[in-house]
Amino acid sequence: MTTTTLDKDGQPYSRMNFKGNKQKALCSLKGLLTGIVCDTKLKPTELLFLNAWLKDHEFLQDDPDSVDLIDALEDVLEDGIMTDEEHEDIFCLVEDVIAYKDLDNSCCKDHVNVLLGILKGISADEEINESEVLFLKKWLSSNPDISDVWPVPLLTTKISEILEDGIITRKERDELYQLVNLITGNDFNETGDASDNPTQLFDIVESISHSISGFCFTGKFKSGTRNEIESKANSLGAVVKKNPTMATHYVVVGSLSSRDWAYSSHGRKIELAKTMQSKGHKIYIISEDQWMAAI
Repeated sequence: MTTTTLDKDGQPYSRMNFKGNKQKALCSLKGLLTGIVCDTKLKPTELLFLNAWLKDHEFLQDDPDSVDLIDALEDVLEDGIMTDEEHEDIFCLVEDVIAYKDLDNSCCKDHVNVLLGILKGISADEEINESEVLFLKKWLSSNPDISDVWPVPLLTTKISEILEDGIITRKERDELYQLVNLITGNDFNETGDASDNPTQLFDIVESISHSISGFCFTGKFKSGTRNEIESKANSLGAVVKKNPTMATHYVVVGSLSSRDWAYSSHGRKIELAKTMQSKGHKIYIISEDQWMAAI
């Protein structure tokens, strides 16, 4: 009899997707470290987030760089005080990992996961400073291959608006911080949870109609299994498809991310829906809670 090992969210580990998921985690790690040190400072909240993130990502348990980082962080966090020497040691270790962590530079998916890691890194200390805004602009400009891939257009537009008058205000930085957290689904500063969460950038809808409406569901749902969710939608008159099509009106995102999504905060279905929206298609991306409130 074969025993299936489950993760903390009850999702089975898959050997078929293990390599891809580990690569996603490595890209996220490189981005996270890059975002944390881009302003040349390491803050206690950033170290706490990094420590929690490393321990949550089981795909990196056999990665020597990750083990070294965890050991170094535990030494610093043990007494809650980071000396100048400890700051320099960790900063140098992080820079070494960034420099020598080889990734596939030809893969757009890898670049997007690095970006999502950077967004988490620059927001880990509950704010985004001026240096981080400028770094993000430079990084986006240096990676034109993903300029049309969500969420890059959204970030590029926002940063252009911030820099338009040559002055970066506190309000603008706060707005960028909120946008970054919505894109990544990161709520570590509120919950202490550093695991990958689904994007929280949902559309506002006044009402949700099921009758003869097209629905697509993605992610892991707290209110039931995927089959149970889809059956409920069908019983209300909805037409449920596995992937978004031109006949899809709503893409419903579960409260928990799928470990096998292409990206740390979203999968191909959400990516496709975002692309369809950019082309003017009337399709709404809504949360599980929004959907539950409508049934």
